[in-house]
Amino acid sequence: MSVSFAAVEMAKKVLGSLDGRTVLLVGAGEMSELAARHLMANGAGRIIVANRTYARAVQVAEEFQGIPVGLDLLEEKLREADIVISSTGAAGYMITPAMIQAALRRRKNRLLFLIDIAVPRDVDPEVGRIDNVYLFNIDDLQGVVDENLRNRLREAEKAEGIIGDEVLKFAEWYNTLEVVPTIVSLREKVESIMRAEMEKSGSWLKSLGEEDRKNIEILTTQIINKILHDPVTGLKEESQSNGAMPYVAAIRKLFRLGPEEPREGETERKENEP
Repeated sequence: MSVSFAAVEMAKKVLGSLDGRTVLLVGAGEMSELAARHLMANGAGRIIVANRTYARAVQVAEEFQGIPVGLDLLEEKLREADIVISSTGAAGYMITPAMIQAALRRRKNRLLFLIDIAVPRDVDPEVGRIDNVYLFNIDDLQGVVDENLRNRLREAEKAEGIIGDEVLKFAEWYNTLEVVPTIVSLREKVESIMRAEMEKSGSWLKSLGEEDRKNIEILTTQIINKILHDPVTGLKEESQSNGAMPYVAAIRKLFRLGPEEPREGETERKENEP
């Protein structure tokens, strides 16, 4: 979302990989320093810091294990740089077409990428007309920032939609918690009856083969599931409208399931009630 990060995105689009690229900072202000930090994080190699106050150049260069120089060496260092980021408070142009053309001759016309984030401009706009030179100013970068903002807002809308869906799912799940103990007790009661009846029939079941006994167990389990399907589904549906408790009470009474165990945390809450 920052102009400095947009500068790095521009550099990657133009130069491709930033691995090992030499960066020249003209001026040692906060924006230049932030841009250098992003460039280093994306693989840039050497950092050269050119500043009117040499002590400040040293201070910034030390953060990046870079090379500090005075502005008197600016034209010489342009020959070494792949990326130039300029942000000074100068009244006139710090970088002119003549300086760039001289640098290109010495660097055998190797591509040069310049970002001018100074106001007023540090780089003469005519520099952008020179072959093998890409010049972007703060207005160009602001366009990238605005596009990033639009993309982020679109993604935020998607995220809000996902959150809304998950909240509904959570609410549905949470509302079913009040019926879960009864559903579990009901299933356990029916399954215990099934197991007891199977044990009573143990004498003739033993006369059957292993495969036949397994088929009988599968059949009885399927019957239980079919019988319980409608009551369980009905309880869950009623729980969505918070109207399940009368049904819960009825099922527990009819099937003699005993009193419902309090859910975790309810006992402590009731004990603390006046």
